[in-house]
Amino acid sequence: MILPNNGKVVVFDDQHKDVETLLKALSREKIPYLYYQDELGLDLPDTPVENIRLVILDLELVNNNPTPHNIIAAIGQRLKTVLTPKTTYILIYWSLKQDVYRKDLENAFENGLKNYKPVLMLSLDKAMANSKESIADYIRDSLREEMAHYNSLNAFLLWESCVNNAAGTITNNLTNIFQKNSDWDKNFCNLLFTLAKAQAGTEIVKALNDKERLTSAFEIINSTLTENIENGFLSKLGEITINNIKEGGHGVQPDEKIKINTSIHLLKSSSLTHYFSGNLYIKDTSEISTDIIKHNFKESKLADINAANPKLICLDITPSCDYSQRKNYTRILYGVKVAGTFNDDLQNKDSRYKLAPVMEFDSKSYILFDYRHFKTFPKAEFDALFTERPEYRLRNNLLLDIQAQLSNHINRPGIVTV
Repeated sequence: MILPNNGKVVVFDDQHKDVETLLKALSREKIPYLYYQDELGLDLPDTPVENIRLVILDLELVNNNPTPHNIIAAIGQRLKTVLTPKTTYILIYWSLKQDVYRKDLENAFENGLKNYKPVLMLSLDKAMANSKESIADYIRDSLREEMAHYNSLNAFLLWESCVNNAAGTITNNLTNIFQKNSDWDKNFCNLLFTLAKAQAGTEIVKALNDKERLTSAFEIINSTLTENIENGFLSKLGEITINNIKEGGHGVQPDEKIKINTSIHLLKSSSLTHYFSGNLYIKDTSEISTDIIKHNFKESKLADINAANPKLICLDITPSCDYSQRKNYTRILYGVKVAGTFNDDLQNKDSRYKLAPVMEFDSKSYILFDYRHFKTFPKAEFDALFTERPEYRLRNNLLLDIQAQLSNHINRPGIVTV
């Protein structure tokens, strides 16, 4: 059983003496935690803590008039303040009275606290736990037993810990390049600028502000993260038991597939900048989008598609190296964004990229790119036509597949027959 090592363990108990041994055990196990004690909740954070994975909760947080209503109200207030809605976490009832209030709380999780319901709930008697030689082992063993049917969650806890470790390793490696003296910050800022210049290009980086330069620098740093995560994950797989990775349950439903594909392939952010491969610019319909729709979709569906407010979509497909080498152009591949219900209504053509899944933009949408509409813009012309910042960017896996298929389509030698 993997316990989170990223500081996302929360302990609620108004009596420090009752959790003192627990907190020492967590510290000994190198597990960071957040401990909230104040009965009135005055020590709670101003904003929720993201991605909490384990909550250890004393059910009796109210000493003054501890009725079931008051107890559940106090717990609910703490969960709503500390957790973000729909957080996937495990709840441990850490109490002498877990059987008194547990049913009331679990009823609340089906009603007013539905957005804060844990994936797994486990009762541990506080007095029994404190009598154990190792509380951490007791918690881990109890969770291992309870999680026999939740081993997929344990896999994600392992992966999340590996991500945390990988990020820390990269931070240490980079920040230790320079000697820690009075010039350290200046030298490290210069390193970030050098990385930004390598990513964006010598000329473009001059026009970027500090936040944009930092974003460019971390484009390169992030590229090293995956390998570190994979190495860490593979080395720790033996720490967990995984079985039954196969089809089961209700299967992945259509709406769930859309959420997964959106997460895998699409980045949405208000801080995206120009001159990055994968940027998507969404514009109103034009002659280009009309031609793409007419050429690629079944004639019987054209009226329905046009009535559903399709959009012209412009994909920045410029190789990153062209930006960094100051070639001063941007290559755009045109396509359309239509309602997701039309993704199967295609004519039999080979001049397009049709493999993008239905994803969640402002609504469930299908995007199709037409290789016939591909244009290179000089920088000045691109700047004049694409003044708006992109809201979306395709992630690298999908972008590379589009680039590969476009390259194959353009470079086919073809034959002449008579």
